Amino acid sequence: MQGECLCGSYQKPSGFRSDFCSVCGSPVPNPLRNTDKVWVPAGLLNGLTASRVVVHLHTASAASWEQESGQCVHLEGGPESLESLNQLLQVRRL
Repeated sequence: MQGECLCGSYQKPSGFRSDFCSVCGSPVPNPLRNTDKVWVPAGLLNGLTASRVVVHLHTASAASWEQESGQCVHLEGGPESLESLNQLLQVRRL
C-alpha cells in the first residue's frame, strides 16, 4: 500500500484504535481488535457499494435530524463488546 509508512495510530486503554494519515489527519482503514474485520471510513469509498446499515448505535443521543434506517437493529447505547454485537445480529437474522 502506497503511503503506509505515513500512517499513525492511537489506541485508548479500552482497546479502541484509530489509524490516521500523519500528514493530513484523515482516518484510514484499520483492523477491529483481534478479528478478521476491518473498519473502513465511509468517506474513503468511491462509487456505489453493496453495503447496508445493519445496526444503529447510541440512538438515545442521536441528533434530532438523524434518520433511522428501518431495517436494522437499534441500540440506545453501544454494545458491551464486538462479540456481543455479533451475537445480537446473529439472533436478529433468524
